[in-house]
Amino acid sequence: MFGLAIGIFASVFVLMISGKVHRTAAVIAGAVLMVGVGILNEHDVIRVIEWEALGLIFGMFVLVAALTESGFFRWLGLHALKITKFNPLKIFILFSALSAILAAFMDSITVLIFMASLLIEVCAILKMPVLPFLLGAITSANIGGSATMVGDPPNIVIGTALDYTFMDFVTHTGPIAVVVFFVNLAFFYLWYKKIFNEPEVDLEEIYHEHKDLEPYSAVKDHHLMTVALVAFAFTVTMLVLHHSLGLVVAFVGIMGATLVMLFGGERMPEVVERIDWHTILFLAGLFVMVGGLEEAGVLDSIANGIISVGAGSLVLTLTLILWVSAFSSALLDNVPFAAAMVNVVRNVSENTSIGVDPMAYTLALGADVGGNATPIGASANVVGLAVAQKHGIKTTWKQYCKVAVPAMIVSMLVINVLVLLMFAL
Repeated sequence: MFGLAIGIFASVFVLMISGKVHRTAAVIAGAVLMVGVGILNEHDVIRVIEWEALGLIFGMFVLVAALTESGFFRWLGLHALKITKFNPLKIFILFSALSAILAAFMDSITVLIFMASLLIEVCAILKMPVLPFLLGAITSANIGGSATMVGDPPNIVIGTALDYTFMDFVTHTGPIAVVVFFVNLAFFYLWYKKIFNEPEVDLEEIYHEHKDLEPYSAVKDHHLMTVALVAFAFTVTMLVLHHSLGLVVAFVGIMGATLVMLFGGERMPEVVERIDWHTILFLAGLFVMVGGLEEAGVLDSIANGIISVGAGSLVLTLTLILWVSAFSSALLDNVPFAAAMVNVVRNVSENTSIGVDPMAYTLALGADVGGNATPIGASANVVGLAVAQKHGIKTTWKQYCKVAVPAMIVSMLVINVLVLLMFAL
C-alpha cells in the first residue's frame, strides 16, 4: 500500500501541474482511488476530512463574495489610488500594503483579481510597465496571508488540525510577516528604483478623462456593502475571541456567512452560487488523499527522514522544514503540501524533544512565502498573472523568476533568522 499511495498522490500532482485536468477533478479522482484500492475505507473518509477547516473557509468565502458583489474592493482601491495622486512609488507602496492587509483576512484570489485589474488600468494611464507593481501586490499578498490563521488556506489547514487560535498565528507568524513585508518592499524598491521615478501627470485631466476612477463609481450596492462589512467585522472579532468564548472557528465562519445571507438583500442567492465551491471540494478531496498517505505509512517515513537529518537539533530541524517548505511550495500547490506536513510535524514531535508549535509556524511561513518564487507557487500568483494576460500582458517564467526568486530567497533568509530567534535561541 505504501508505493500505491505515493503513486496516486504523485499522479494527482502531475495532473494538476500539467493543467490538462482541473485540480479539483484531479484531487477528487485521487481520493476515490485511495478508497477504491483499499488504502482507506468509507468510514475513514468522514474521519480524515477536516470539517472545521471547510466550515471556516465556506463562511469566509461567502463574506468575501458579498463584499465583492457590493463593489467594496474597487471602491477601496480607488480611494487608495486617490491618496497616491498617481505617484508611482506611492502607488507601489500603498497597493502592496493594501494587498498584504486584505490577504491577512480573506482569500488572496479575490484580492488579486481586483488589485491586478486596477494596477493594469493605472499603469496604462501612466504608460508604465505593470510587472513591478503586480509583483509587489502578489508577493505582499502571500506574505500578508502568512500573518493570520485565515489569511492563507495552508494556515487554516494547519490551525484547525492543531487546534490553534486566531491570536496564536497573529502573535507568532504576524510579527515575522510584518518584518518580511518591509524587507520585500525594500528589495523591490532597490530592484525597480529607476521605474519609480515620478512621471509628470495632470490629475485634473486624468479624472476628467477617466470618471470611472472616482471611488463613488465603484459602489454597486450600498446596503449589501454595509451589511457585509458589519458581518465581516463581527466574524473577525469572534475569531479573535473564539477560544475564550468556547466557540469552534467553523461555527464562527458560518455564523458570519448566515448574517450576511439573512440581511444582505435579494442579491445573496446569486452571491452564494458564485463562491469558490471548487476550492472547498478540492480541500475535501485533499484531506482524503492525505489520510491515505498517513494510513499507508508514507508520512511516518517522511517524519523519520526529518528526524534523521535534524538529529534532534531544533535549529537544524526548523531550518530544514522552512527551506523544504519554501522550495516545495514554489513548485507545487502549497495546500496539499501543508496538509501532508501537519501530520509529519506531529510525528516528529512525538519522537523527539521538539515541540509541535515551532515546527508548525515555521511550516506555515515557508509554505506561504515560499510560493512567491514562481508563477504557479500560490493562487495569488496564478490569478494575478492570468488577469494581466487577459489584458494582453504576458509574463514569462524567466521574467517572473528573475526577480521573484531572489526576492523569495531574501525573505526566507530573514524568516530563518527570525524563526530561530523566536523559537530556538
